[in-house]
Amino acid sequence: MASSVVTVCNILGIDKVNMDGKTILIEERHGSNANFLVNAILSHALKKMNAAVCLVLCHNTFSHYHNIGMRFGYNLLNLKEKGQVTVVEPMKIIANNVTDMYENFVDKTKTIIPDRTPMGDIDIVRRLFTCVKEKYEDAARFSKSVVLIIDDINHFLDLGLGIRDTMYFIRCLRSFVASYPSSQLCILAHIYQGNIQTSNTDIVANTLKHIAHLCVTTQPFKTGHSGDASGKLTIHWKMNSIRSKYHLAEKTIYLFNSSDWQVKIYAPGVMSILS
Repeated sequence: MASSVVTVCNILGIDKVNMDGKTILIEERHGSNANFLVNAILSHALKKMNAAVCLVLCHNTFSHYHNIGMRFGYNLLNLKEKGQVTVVEPMKIIANNVTDMYENFVDKTKTIIPDRTPMGDIDIVRRLFTCVKEKYEDAARFSKSVVLIIDDINHFLDLGLGIRDTMYFIRCLRSFVASYPSSQLCILAHIYQGNIQTSNTDIVANTLKHIAHLCVTTQPFKTGHSGDASGKLTIHWKMNSIRSKYHLAEKTIYLFNSSDWQVKIYAPGVMSILS
């Protein structure tokens, strides 16, 4: 398992490139699973960089990442107690808010569900951002190097927020993170490959491509399921200076096969296993 992480980080190039101030976009196209990329970045941050990590989990739970981490050789619960890992789970926060409201007991200073007003959605975004900001600052007390991971930003749309609200959150986040030059931002966005003009998930992901330094895409095969591989992995470094310094290709395509215990990556057209 550990060798899989090392291989993924090497293929991405993040084991060579100074990622301070950089943004990684993981575009998870429908029918594929990019969770192995998030786990590789998380493991690299904790074990190789000794950085702090702030997890914003809208899709997978903290328990999921804890169980995966135990296989990688680190204990997220212990790291959370130490302050190296902080967690925001927006869906759990909202569920608790709804329960409190149902029971007529809610602290208005802590809820992220606002009163019903025309500015309600913006209020949700601001309160979500406040939660993330506080947890990020907690992580920054452990280390000046903080990796902020969001899984999955497009679940904001499931909360009823629009593209404008989601991008407002990202703008707030980028402005805040910019004050921490040793920070790194990693955003996973699941998309459905619909019409780019009408699919909100596609629009969010394509907007993020303009601000990301590294774009990584997982996608299924157009021809359907394969027993030898899970899908295609495309790595796109957008910075000429980084590509020149580290001799990285602008765009590289691999095949990957992920399972519960490992990830195997293949060069296209050959069956030699890279990991």
